[in-house]
Amino acid sequence: MNSKQKVWVYSLAAFSCFVTLLLLLFVFIFNTEIIWVRILVAIGILLFFFLTGVMLYFLIYNFARTRELVKKSFNGFIEEIMTNNNIGIIVYDIEYRIIWVSNFIKNKFGDNYIGFFISDFFQKIDPSKNDKFNLNLTKLQFKYKKNLYEAQFWPLSSTIVIHDITTEQTFKNEAWEQKAVIGEIEIDNLQLYQSILSEEQLFNINKIVIDVFKECSNKYNFIYRQYTNGKFIIFTNEVTLKDFEKTNFEIFTRISERVDNLDISKLSLSLGFARGWSSLKEKLEQAKKALVQSQSRGGDQVTIYSNNSQPIYYGSNTEILTDSSRTKIKNIALELEKKLLSTSISKVMIYGHANADLDSIGASYGIYEIAKAYGKNAYICNNTFDDTVKKLFEEKNNKLPKDIFIRNINQANKMTDSSTLVVLVDNSDPFRTDNKEALTNVHPNNVFVFDHHRLGKSIDFASYSNIYVDTSASSAAEIVTEIAMFLDYRVNLSNEIAQVLLNGIYLDTNQFSKSVTTRAFEAAAFLEKHGAKGSISGEMLKIDEDTQALIDQILKNVVEVKKGYFLTYTEQEASNDVISIAANEILKIRGRVASFVVAKLKGTKTYKLSARGVNTNVQIICEAVGGGGHFGTAAATSDEELEQFVDNIRTAIIDIGRKQNESNFN
Repeated sequence: MNSKQKVWVYSLAAFSCFVTLLLLLFVFIFNTEIIWVRILVAIGILLFFFLTGVMLYFLIYNFARTRELVKKSFNGFIEEIMTNNNIGIIVYDIEYRIIWVSNFIKNKFGDNYIGFFISDFFQKIDPSKNDKFNLNLTKLQFKYKKNLYEAQFWPLSSTIVIHDITTEQTFKNEAWEQKAVIGEIEIDNLQLYQSILSEEQLFNINKIVIDVFKECSNKYNFIYRQYTNGKFIIFTNEVTLKDFEKTNFEIFTRISERVDNLDISKLSLSLGFARGWSSLKEKLEQAKKALVQSQSRGGDQVTIYSNNSQPIYYGSNTEILTDSSRTKIKNIALELEKKLLSTSISKVMIYGHANADLDSIGASYGIYEIAKAYGKNAYICNNTFDDTVKKLFEEKNNKLPKDIFIRNINQANKMTDSSTLVVLVDNSDPFRTDNKEALTNVHPNNVFVFDHHRLGKSIDFASYSNIYVDTSASSAAEIVTEIAMFLDYRVNLSNEIAQVLLNGIYLDTNQFSKSVTTRAFEAAAFLEKHGAKGSISGEMLKIDEDTQALIDQILKNVVEVKKGYFLTYTEQEASNDVISIAANEILKIRGRVASFVVAKLKGTKTYKLSARGVNTNVQIICEAVGGGGHFGTAAATSDEELEQFVDNIRTAIIDIGRKQNESNFN
């Protein structure tokens, strides 16, 4: 019987009862003499009320039953929708006890969990969660029986919504894995090889590299094209890049092991990869920048750029062969000359690194002399110096100009405008100078960088043609000397300037005992022609008895952290140069490959780490604690407590090791 029929039946029954009641009342009123009639009427009236009650009961019952069925049907419909969409709901009381769960929760987690505390619920399904559960979270992901779930918390309504996101996450992972990655690869020192090797040997080098790429193509989702001699472009995806990262890119960084019967001792590659950007054009540009970064850090390594993380570095197990070509230094010298000849430039501001040493101050004076030769006003903007430089300035026979120093940062900033040329020497980051705002009012075309340290981050504040970073150079003084050599027809170095440049070379080569190339000797010879003397530079680097006693005290507690790696630290105050000398002293004993010395800088609460290595990359260890430098010479500073700083250094030494690859320490 449908609803319409029920309405007609109930209406007819009600009408019949009403008519019957009227008839009974009529008989009861007008037939009062016959007793049985009155009894019969009374019974009829009672029967009428009984039937009416029964009818009302069934009406109310059917109405309630219908409402319940509708409610159950709607709830079931909602439950079905939530279950089909992998959604479950938990309701809890003010004591965080579960008072209701949806069918999805019962089906997925095997119990209704009524009466459980919320924390107990999550602890049971995922034991990795903490005992003290934090309901102030907005979202939480957890795993249960190989499925991934996301819980959303609604504390105002005492509700937790749990969503099975396994499929969604799978699609996300697959989409991420297939995302394009672009790379640029270049053979290190190819120009050098072209000048010293035969055509057959060059062909063999190229074949070794291409064989590596073919292996990658066969094993991974990886294609390559050689777009010019020794340079390759790579197209791959995230999952392949991840596989390379798992092996620390050994297929590329260990390519020298494939060299056989060639007149070269090293073959290495510099690689740059870009990931994350949606634009392929942007990825290609970033890959080129990553390659430049790898080369600026000394080559033989991999740099990965991403739009959502700091650069990551791998490799750098050895130093690449030194290229004796002066093409790049000649180009940068001509670019500098072009700027100095420009009428739009009226003055030159020179910045060495803070706590300037002999190399930094020597290079600064060299740029000053070059700028002066072109008729420009030049100033050195340093106000902190190490003890050796202070000793240089205090010498009675010192004829170096001192009125060219601007030690007030505000004054330097006021003098810097659109007609100012800013030159950074012995550093590539304004934050490492005494004036972090050195480039505030300067156009990138008017900024030059001359450095020999490995870059910790890319240089984006200067034009590419104005940057010269040569990690194979012994010192910044060597670089500036070579620039002066190319501009010798205009620049005539004075005896004093030549001497301070030679002092810088002597310092950074430890008197020609490390980081020495033929170009360093040629630069020194050029300076000697202009009146510099090696004996004076050697005398400048000598220490007095008090300094020797301090060094002996620092080295009193040298310990071997791991085989060949030695560390010492002290609360005593010392200058930059003394800490560096102590690090060099440790390596004078055979069998030691790396030294690390920590002491407090004079008059500060800052601790300085000086690291030295013999065929060992100490740069990546210093980067791990916030510093940087060269392959075999590096440093770091920290305002942490001494024990904390030393613990971090120990961890970096142990984790990285002598032949272990670089990683992301930013």
